[in-house]
Amino acid sequence: MPTLAARGITVGPIAAIDVEAYAGQVTLVAVEGGQRADFLSLMLSGRMAPKAGVVELDGREDPKGLRNRVAIVDAPDTSAPADELPLAEVVMEELVFAGLRAPRRAMRKLLADEGLSDLASTTMGHLPAEVRTRVLTRTAAARKDVDILIIAIPDRHGGDIAAWSDTAHAWAARGYTVIVLASAAAIDAARR
Repeated sequence: MPTLAARGITVGPIAAIDVEAYAGQVTLVAVEGGQRADFLSLMLSGRMAPKAGVVELDGREDPKGLRNRVAIVDAPDTSAPADELPLAEVVMEELVFAGLRAPRRAMRKLLADEGLSDLASTTMGHLPAEVRTRVLTRTAAARKDVDILIIAIPDRHGGDIAAWSDTAHAWAARGYTVIVLASAAAIDAARR
C-alpha cells in the first residue's frame, strides 16, 4: 500500500493527476511551472483541498495527518526562503519551526556536519543548487513526525540533476517517502 496516494486531484491550473508514493522510495512527478508545483505540493500535504479527487495517507483520507507528516521543501511561493537571506538564518529558522531546543547551536552543528560552515553568511540566492536542496531537505526532515518529503522543482535552480536526485535517494534510503516535483526534462535526465 502506498504511504501517500492521490487520485484524480486537481485545482487551479492543474490537470487531474494521480500519484502513488511509497516509504523508502523516490517518486518523480512531472510539473511545469512553479505555480503548479505549489498547488500540487499543497494538495499532497493536506494544506489545500483539491477541487476534485482524493489524497490518502496510509489508505485513508487524513488531511490533519498529511499536514503533520508531510514537509514541503523549497516550493517557490510556499516554502522557499527569500534569496537575500543568509544560509545560517534560514537554517536556524527552520530548526525553530522543527521545535529543536538551542536552535543556534543546532544550526552550527548542522552546517558543520554538512561541511558548510564557511557558507553560513552566503545568501540563499547565491548558494550552489545542490547545497540549497540538500540543506532545505535536511531541515524539513528535522520536524517531528515528518516522514514524507515533497521536494519542489529543484531543477529551477540549475546545477547538476544528479545532486538533487542523490539527496532524494539518500532520504528515501532512511525510510522517508520522497516525492520530487520537477520538469519532465529533468525527470527524464534523472532516470538515465
